[in-house]
Amino acid sequence: MRWIAKVIVTLLLLCGLSLAVLITLLQTRHATPIINHALALISDYQLTDTDIQFNIQRPLEVTLNNPTLTENQTPLLSAKRITLSLSPRSFALKQTIFANVVINGIEMDAQQLSAFKHLSDISIDRLAINDLNLNTANMTITHAQLQLDNWQYRSTNLPWWKQFDGAFQLSAPEMTWHHLNLKNVLLNGQKAQQQWQLSGYSGQWHTASINGQASYDERSQQLTLDQITITQLHLQQSQPLPAWEQWIIDATPIEHIVIKRADMLDTSIEQSTWAADNINLSLENWSWPQSYWEQDDAYLSVSATNAKWQDIVFEQPIIDLHFTPELISSQGISAQLLSGYMRIDGALSPDAIKLKALTLSGLKGLLPPHWREKALALVSKLSTFTIDDVDINNLQLTSTDTTLPFQLAGINIEGKNTVLKQNQKWGLWQGDIHASLGFASINQIIFTDPIAEMSSHNGDWKINKLVVPFTDGMLTADGEIRLAAKGKPWQLSVTNDSVPANVIYRWLRLPLPLNGAIDGTMKAHGLADNQRSFNYSLSGQADLKFREIQLDNIAPTQLLSEWSKKSDLLGTILPKYSSDIANNNQALTVLPLHITAERGKITVPTWLASNDNFSLSLSSHWDLATPKQQQLEWILKEGCQQLTRRRQADQREVNSFSTCSGNIK
Repeated sequence: MRWIAKVIVTLLLLCGLSLAVLITLLQTRHATPIINHALALISDYQLTDTDIQFNIQRPLEVTLNNPTLTENQTPLLSAKRITLSLSPRSFALKQTIFANVVINGIEMDAQQLSAFKHLSDISIDRLAINDLNLNTANMTITHAQLQLDNWQYRSTNLPWWKQFDGAFQLSAPEMTWHHLNLKNVLLNGQKAQQQWQLSGYSGQWHTASINGQASYDERSQQLTLDQITITQLHLQQSQPLPAWEQWIIDATPIEHIVIKRADMLDTSIEQSTWAADNINLSLENWSWPQSYWEQDDAYLSVSATNAKWQDIVFEQPIIDLHFTPELISSQGISAQLLSGYMRIDGALSPDAIKLKALTLSGLKGLLPPHWREKALALVSKLSTFTIDDVDINNLQLTSTDTTLPFQLAGINIEGKNTVLKQNQKWGLWQGDIHASLGFASINQIIFTDPIAEMSSHNGDWKINKLVVPFTDGMLTADGEIRLAAKGKPWQLSVTNDSVPANVIYRWLRLPLPLNGAIDGTMKAHGLADNQRSFNYSLSGQADLKFREIQLDNIAPTQLLSEWSKKSDLLGTILPKYSSDIANNNQALTVLPLHITAERGKITVPTWLASNDNFSLSLSSHWDLATPKQQQLEWILKEGCQQLTRRRQADQREVNSFSTCSGNIK
């Protein structure tokens, strides 16, 4: 027993002596070989040009000043200082475990990161990197601070920054990630296996401050933004908004984004097609990449002091929307624009617009080019369009479209429970509409205080009253179409009393400018289910009388010249002629015009307008249902000159004849 005690004491003395020698050597020039010998146990790397500091009061801690890590005498990495604190658990578990590793002043690039392939398993309770400068193909970080808890390096394909579970923090004054430039970046969070939780993040992009909370699941590749707030973002037209959707696809592994709450405050953006100042935006429960038709229960609220779109300035715009599958509900869309006010409440689905209320007041605007085509394109795919309450008052609209320019002032429309489109067919299917105008000029034809009243019940659309007062005349009409009935039967009755004769050129687009008055009546009926049924069913008659007719600012010679052109007659816009020439011999004697239609067959007996030196005649037999039986002929005579324009089926011909010379052209 006394011998065993001597052996134990001897071993303890030897261990103590060895430890004392080791501690002494760590404070001499032999420290670097000792560290390299220890490093060789866990890797193939060596330290060179290293100043090692060791304090006996902290026997498990060593500081390396200006260390350079090499492999086969090739420098790989340098730092200003590295402090290593070995954990006592290393001896018990026989593993390389550090309680703390602090690295100061390190620069790394993609080539250096890829060079580390020969490390044994290492665990670090807390890894802290100060003044980190990282430069890779997709990321640049300068002067960053990084802290990771429970970093456990294993020889796997995982990148080094994923091999930990615990708290983490990253701060960097500047950071570039896939061309996205950020400043004053701060990330605080926890990682547990493949779950990342950001308890707080913040940074600056352009002029904006960004902060919030988020989480990321690597397995589902879903990013959840619990809160994101963007404040004071100011972008000019020279700073286009990034294509965020494509950037996310290209730069991140994210497949899904859930935005629980996003706020944009005090933001101004100016782009090539739109602009807005002092934007305040709130978005809740939004999912990406789902479209706005696929949202479950999302809310969007936007306001601004002013906005501009398509050259229209909106003052104090407010938008409140609720998104559910296949439905967008408006909680209120309003704005001051075009010297007036607009408000819309209702719902939109992929094939329907159902408005609870539409209010337009005092708007004054110049309609853009091709406004008809643009408006029809917006609503062409709709199956249903309804407005419960229409309140339009004192609108003024102007169109400079050369085909039919107009100016309308004092537009007032009241509508109740209106169904304007049903089963992809336009018409007043239900409801009541009362419309009036204070003043109107349509292609230079002026009328004042027109009124239209109409109603519909179950598709039986009735025009109860239509009154169009001209300067010295009036047009009245009433009619009906049964939209829900088979074939959609319709009827129309029109009465003219001193209607200006220039409507022939200005509205019907026939290049025959006349001054004077037209009296008469027209009654027609038929079916309107489709073009074929209309062609086979049109029946009725029109009787028109002409008073005090004269050519309007065009001489017979000039009219003959314009009609002799080979282009289509309808839609021809006549040039302006000198009034001195045009005002000679313009008075015409015009026969009454009698038109009959019977089941699509339209007959116009010879109609004549003439004076001593000029005549114009029209005759036609036109079968809407049978193109081969369509015939129309115009004959113009001026002195010894004669022009014939004839259309037979789809053939058109223009012939000139002169009795002066006997020539035909």
